[in-house]
Amino acid sequence: MFVATFSIPADGFALGHALDAAPDITVKAERIAAHGTVWVMPCLWVAGDDLDAFDAALEADPTVDTIVMTEKFNEEGYYQVEWSDAVEQFINALIDTEGSILNAETHNGNWRLRIRFATRDQFEDFQDYLAEQNHPFRLLDLYEPSSPRQEMGELTTAQRDALVAAVEQGYYRIPRDATMEEVANTLDISSQAASERLRRGIDQLVTKILITPKE
Repeated sequence: MFVATFSIPADGFALGHALDAAPDITVKAERIAAHGTVWVMPCLWVAGDDLDAFDAALEADPTVDTIVMTEKFNEEGYYQVEWSDAVEQFINALIDTEGSILNAETHNGNWRLRIRFATRDQFEDFQDYLAEQNHPFRLLDLYEPSSPRQEMGELTTAQRDALVAAVEQGYYRIPRDATMEEVANTLDISSQAASERLRRGIDQLVTKILITPKE
């Protein structure tokens, strides 16, 4: 199993016109599914200061066939859309290679798609499709999870338990209310093992939440 992160210009995928009109807007797809275009990326959370410009441009965006519904919440908007044939063709190619979209969001005018493939051949078939259709793209990251449900930056159970125990006991407070040895005793492991789990867990969280892959 492989998980790949692609950067694809919005002009070559979806919402290029709307994002050109409101470049400070960010879009994140919700309720993403692997098989069947009806349920792939129909719901979008849109955030930014220029929702009015985005709304106007969305009406004319050629990649959107129908805007089913819109809701506004302060500086964030929720949209349900039906995509044009061009976007559905792209998604069909992904489905044909057995790819599953794990995450899809925009960044600086590009879509960042994190996709899971069962085999390396499926990953390479999807790359071949992008090249054959002259879709510009950049592969930002490719890794092989150590477990079937693991995603990049995902904590193991042991790492999560260690971090929770450290926080609950006040290990990260200033001044500290607990020592590493006390955290380790709670987990029934050595101080060295506890320290390693905390270090790896923090590294995973920072990698997933705070670090943006380079375009």
